Order: sequence, then structure tokens, then C-alpha cells
Amino acid sequence: MTDTGAHGMLSRRTLLIRGGQGLGLLAASGVLSACGGGFSASSSSGGGGGATLTVVSFGGDYQKAQAKTMWAPYAAKNGITVKEDGPTDNAKIKAQAESSNPSWDIVVVGNDFGSESDAQWLEPIDYSVVDKSSIVDGYAQTYRVAADIEGTVLAYRSDKTGGAAPTPWADFFDLKKYPGKRTAWKSVGGGIFEIALLADGVAPADLYPIDVDRALKKLSTIKDQLIWWETGAQAQQYLESGEAVMGMVWIARAVLSAANAPITIAWDSWLSQEAYWVVVKGSRNKAEAMKLIAYMTSAGPTAEFTKYQPYGPVSKAAQDKVDPSARENLPTTHLDTQVKVNDEWWGKNRDSVNDRFQQWLLS
Repeated sequence: MTDTGAHGMLSRRTLLIRGGQGLGLLAASGVLSACGGGFSASSSSGGGGGATLTVVSFGGDYQKAQAKTMWAPYAAKNGITVKEDGPTDNAKIKAQAESSNPSWDIVVVGNDFGSESDAQWLEPIDYSVVDKSSIVDGYAQTYRVAADIEGTVLAYRSDKTGGAAPTPWADFFDLKKYPGKRTAWKSVGGGIFEIALLADGVAPADLYPIDVDRALKKLSTIKDQLIWWETGAQAQQYLESGEAVMGMVWIARAVLSAANAPITIAWDSWLSQEAYWVVVKGSRNKAEAMKLIAYMTSAGPTAEFTKYQPYGPVSKAAQDKVDPSARENLPTTHLDTQVKVNDEWWGKNRDSVNDRFQQWLLS
């Protein structure tokens, strides 16, 4: 897979797929067909000579879940054809938009793309079609609307913390109170700077602009006790094996880990990250694309999606439709304790901060 995000680094989504993030969704009746690093365009459903939409996602069980819960039902109901492609590639979105003849219509992107700074490559979301009022506050934006709400949490080995519950994120840095290795994502925009500042007493509202010097100074206090992970599978392995007593991990990996070992998820000050639907600038099927986005962000499909992926539904009305047994581990159940990552700030500053981060790693 070749998605390197907007700034030339491996995206979180690429790592999700490489790390086998899915939770066991059965193949969606042949909808997807493997092709090289991604997925070939393949009709999920066709009908009656209607419009044909090409929708692009990240692959893996994540894309299979979208096909099963969103694209196939919509196509069957509305007599259109939904064709799939993938994986998402921000550079391809830009190139297709600049060609004025894009082959992609709708693309699901990571939170590093689709903000105001990317306006030249995207169509504005038509909120006369998509019901903005039905979407969780803050997730319906000018050029993108959230596909799901995800997060990075503190997960810890409850058998190694003396029966106490570590407090995010101060106790992540307290080696005296909770001895042992920590595991964290080796990615400049993956939340490591935010958790360092939160642990150092910075209020969520004051995180940006990131104080790089202060964050690196805080990280230096546990540098020799950090085990860096670069795939979700590694994060899960370090926790399940007990090599790390706690870690900052993606929620899906935390849920999987908790099923296999005495691991508890702490939801205080979790970092909110999302996937977003965007429409490529110049799409010849823009009107139909907006209708499909309206459907994909409605209560029924977003609630159904949570059966296959542990991500929060963006529809306000979907919250009550989610299986109660799954609700506790969905980010949308814990919106009152979320810390939102500032995508716009990282879009402008990622490269310069990454230079500092790499220097610190080598020091």
C-alpha cells in the first residue's frame, strides 16, 4: 500500500491495514477483490441503468464493513452502481482534481486531509442534502464530513498496577508510581506531543500551538523506558505480553488486547481522531455523491457499522441504536472527555516538528 498521507509519511490508515486492524468481518460477498497493494474497482451492486459512483477507502476489514453496511444497501435501494477502489491516496486525490476529469467521486480520508487548506482539491459538502444538524457537533465541516470517530487511549495492564487505575496522562510519565516500560506510537502527529503536554499540566484548550521544547523535555523523562511501536499489531503485542505495563494505543487495538489479557482502557483525555468523507473536485457525479454521503452519515448505516469496527457513529441518532454491549468501548460514548487533535495546525507544522522529533530520537 502506498498511501503516505499529505506529508510524505506513512499514514495511520496505512498502518491500520498493514497491522490487520479488522475485527473479523466476513468477506462482503465478493464485493472486494484484492489487486496489488489495494483493491480493484468492483461493483458492490448495480441496478437499472442508474448513476455509477466510485468510492475509495482504505481497504481491509474496514472497507469490507463499509461495503456491507453502506454501499451495497444504498445501491440496491436506489438503483445505482457503487464501484470500489483503493487504497486512499491523498496525492492521487490532488492529481485527479487537477486533471479536471477525476475517476474517483467519494474518498474516505484520514484526519490529515480535507481541512480548509485542501479546498482547491475538494468539492464543498452540500448541507442542503447532507443533514448537518444530525451529525455530532464539530464533525460536519466545509469540505469534509466525518465517516466515523476514532481515538487513541491509555490502555494498561491491570495486573501490574497494584489494583490502582492510572490517570491519563500524568501517570504515563510517573515511573515511580507505576514502574515499567511504556509503549507509544513513533509518529510525530500521532498524539505523542499532546500527551506529553497534557501530562505536564497543559490544559486541552491550550495545547496549540504545540510547545515542542516543553513536550520533548517531558518525553525525555521517560525516554529510556519507552518502547516505540510502528504498527497496531506491535502495540497490541507489547501490552498482551506484559513487556509494557501501559501504552497509548488505538482504541481498536486496545479492545482486542483487552479480550486477550488483563488490560483496562482509560477514557479520560483520550485523543480524538477521525476518518472523513470528501468529494473530489470536478466529480461528474457530485449530486449523487452528496446523496450517498447523506445516507452513509445517517443513523441506520452508522450504527450497523459499529458491529464490525469499534468506531463511534457520527449520527447523533445512531448512538441509541448501537448494541449496548459494544457501547462502552465506542469513542462517542466518551465525548465529554475527548481531546481533539488540531488537524489544521498539524497540516501546517508537521514537517518542521518531525525534524525536531527525529533529532530528539537520535540524541
